[in-house]
Amino acid sequence: MLHVTALAHHLTIVEGGNALSPFRAAALLKRVAAVAPGVQGVSARYVHIVSSEQPLGPAALKTVTRLLTYGEAYQGPSLREGEPEVTIVVAPRLGTVSPWASKATDIAHSCEVPIQRVERVTEYRLQVAEQLDHEEWHAVAALLHDRMTESVLQDRDDARHLFD
Repeated sequence: MLHVTALAHHLTIVEGGNALSPFRAAALLKRVAAVAPGVQGVSARYVHIVSSEQPLGPAALKTVTRLLTYGEAYQGPSLREGEPEVTIVVAPRLGTVSPWASKATDIAHSCEVPIQRVERVTEYRLQVAEQLDHEEWHAVAALLHDRMTESVLQDRDDARHLFD
């Protein structure tokens, strides 16, 4: 089921599909566990942030949601109640407009959707035995992003800075 949430400043979140195949998740888990042994599982999903001058109306929201629904549905981790998890969000480098955003925004405009821009971030969710310490968090973040083209954020709410 697709979950859509509107945020302040006319930003709309459209949760997307799986960002990692099972094979890629297993390979990534090995690399992550080498720098943070308490990590027991890795999953990732795409999250789309849509910027508009006005809140999107029902028709525009339906079109945006259809445009941003692609790939395998996100299943998420199967956590037990109270089991800790760590989120790391990888976004296009702050202060830039990603090539993905340029193309996606052009497509939305071709569909006559009144948006300013749409960006895509990858939200990694790590299942952990216990919370990561500062050094482990940064070591894992370094494995998940390209410092030249991407920024690491603590949570999806920080992605609003893509539009500053």
